[in-house]
Amino acid sequence: MNAPRYLSVSILNTYIHNVFVAEELLHDIDVVGEVSGISVVRGHAYFTLKDRDAQIACNSFNCSKTYLPKNGELIIVRGSVSYYGKNGKLSLNADMITPYGAGLLALKLEELKNKLAKEGIFDASHKKPLPAYPSEVCVLTSTTGAVIRDIITTVRRYNDIIDINVYGVQVQGENSAASIVKALEVTDKLGFDVIIIARGGGSAEDLMPFNDEALVRSVYAAKTPVISAVGHETDYTLCDLVADVRAATPTAAAELVAYDLAEIKRYLADFAVSAKRTLAEKVRQSSGRLSMTAARMLSAATALASAANASLGIAAGAMTSAVGSLYKAKFSKYEKSLLSLSAANPVSILEKGFFTVNKGETRIKEVSELSAGDKITINSKGGSATAAVESVKINDAGIPAKTAGGK
Repeated sequence: MNAPRYLSVSILNTYIHNVFVAEELLHDIDVVGEVSGISVVRGHAYFTLKDRDAQIACNSFNCSKTYLPKNGELIIVRGSVSYYGKNGKLSLNADMITPYGAGLLALKLEELKNKLAKEGIFDASHKKPLPAYPSEVCVLTSTTGAVIRDIITTVRRYNDIIDINVYGVQVQGENSAASIVKALEVTDKLGFDVIIIARGGGSAEDLMPFNDEALVRSVYAAKTPVISAVGHETDYTLCDLVADVRAATPTAAAELVAYDLAEIKRYLADFAVSAKRTLAEKVRQSSGRLSMTAARMLSAATALASAANASLGIAAGAMTSAVGSLYKAKFSKYEKSLLSLSAANPVSILEKGFFTVNKGETRIKEVSELSAGDKITINSKGGSATAAVESVKINDAGIPAKTAGGK
């Protein structure tokens, strides 16, 4: 006979517990229901969450960390289903409890946040840097609240030259998001250095306009850097996430744009002193280098002048020698020419006792040019005489002499 097959209660309950642990669909779920029989024991809340057709036991451990509901209140419980093996009890362990209205709002806000995040609306790569020294700042806020006074007071404590322009908007209520969107679209085209969207603290419902999708997209599309200064330091809105810079408070936003003018003046004064000292040192160093360069240039110029002078002396000597030789040669040639001319000069010939003979205006060079009977003029150094040719005799040709009246 086969032994009976059975499970112990512990094994069964442990198995069921592990099934619930392993089932992901039973973790981090949101369940809506009405609170019944709530009690708080040693800091833990125990109650039943029910609707018209069913109910489930709920536990909220360390309930001071979440919302503590009242009997009959409609709530949303975010938590995980658990099976406690020791007593075989199924329960919903609450991690967070929110009133039903606020809970739905939170869920919708979370869905919008996730949607915009997937589009890259909140990415740091799209954020614009703030200018270091803005001169024109625009503040979108209520003109009657304390926020704008705090911003102006803070800015003026550091700086009295920044121009603060206030554009009044509705910061609370049904139409506030649309009011801010319209104002942002207008001021983004006016050439401001920075735009601050500011509002003081308030409840989650008061700050809901700053989670508006149209406002978030308007801030994302703005060309001007935008600072979001909404609520208190612990408050976060979608406007904070999309803005180029998030300031914890409006006062903190004012400190971001209000650069310390006195500190800049001190810096500039110190810089001027340092620059003057640096410039004087550079002038001194440059003057020394200039003096050294001038000395080297003078030395080089002197050496070049000496070398050029020596070369010029050598060239002048060579030219003098060449001119002298040329002069001597030309003078010698000139003297020879003078001697030749002197020898050919008729006066010189006459001075030696020779005569010249002219027939009329023609100088007679050969006897053959004369005929008997020609009248001639005989010239000497001392004077001249006129004569008539009686006869002509040409000795070297063997021709008979011509006589006056002869044949």
